[in-house]
Amino acid sequence: MSSLAVRVSGLKKTYGGNVALDGLSFEIPAGQVTGFLGPNGAGKTTTFRSLLGLTRPDDGEMEVLGMKVPDRLREVTKKVGVIIEEPGLIRALTGRVNMQVAADTLGFGHDRIDQLLEFVGMTADADRRVAGYSKGMPQRLPLAAAMIGDPELLSLDEPLDGLDPAGQHAFKARLRGLADAGKTVVVSSHNLADVEELADYVVVVNRGRLVVQGPLRSLLDGGGTRVEVDDRERAARVLEAAGIEVDRRDDHLHVASEDSPEIIRLLASEGIYPRVVAPAKSSLEQVFLGLTGGA
Repeated sequence: MSSLAVRVSGLKKTYGGNVALDGLSFEIPAGQVTGFLGPNGAGKTTTFRSLLGLTRPDDGEMEVLGMKVPDRLREVTKKVGVIIEEPGLIRALTGRVNMQVAADTLGFGHDRIDQLLEFVGMTADADRRVAGYSKGMPQRLPLAAAMIGDPELLSLDEPLDGLDPAGQHAFKARLRGLADAGKTVVVSSHNLADVEELADYVVVVNRGRLVVQGPLRSLLDGGGTRVEVDDRERAARVLEAAGIEVDRRDDHLHVASEDSPEIIRLLASEGIYPRVVAPAKSSLEQVFLGLTGGA
């Protein structure tokens, strides 16, 4: 990769004899949306706490935006925005004042507040107390706060939690726009369908170790061919008679061959005409469960 936002090598961390990170190594490309995934207890939170200087690993090397951590942590924190799972909003204050508090805490000015409130669709509600917000609003406000310093890297934990479908659609569009503008967006979520829709790149960790990393499109390319046909059983027997392995699925056949013309020829020779013959793709959920042993 020509440009990396995050590089982690050999990261180790133990808490009271429990191994949280076991030589974890991975890379996150700059200017893309990366899904940082793993089951509960995989080490995701410990990893980003380490990258942000909130905990000190026992061993390993870390680099964020080309700067070593913790050596240049002060510079790194000025260029990174973070949303945690439970946003730390002051419910008695308005959204605008919460933004001002965040800016003051992080050492930034207030000049971008109105622009960011508009960006997350909160202008009309900015002067209402957070205690009166509907469920999805408190998720949008932390994104604005995380961007107060115009960071190069955003790390977001469950950013779509609590949003209705319309809010989720708008939020995804905003995150996609940030990546298209050159920002690096890292999303950690248990909703794998959302990550599949949004991410360009995926890092999967489990038990403190890297399981796989790479472009999402490559990860989901399961090989073989998807065949949709009315009489699946008859079609399967024809292909198996030709020595081709066939897996009978609920609504299609997964054929262990990528020779689509030959598959079509074999079926047509028996008067069977499939609706769909296309390269097989797995969902991110299927791949994730396979990689993590169903965790």
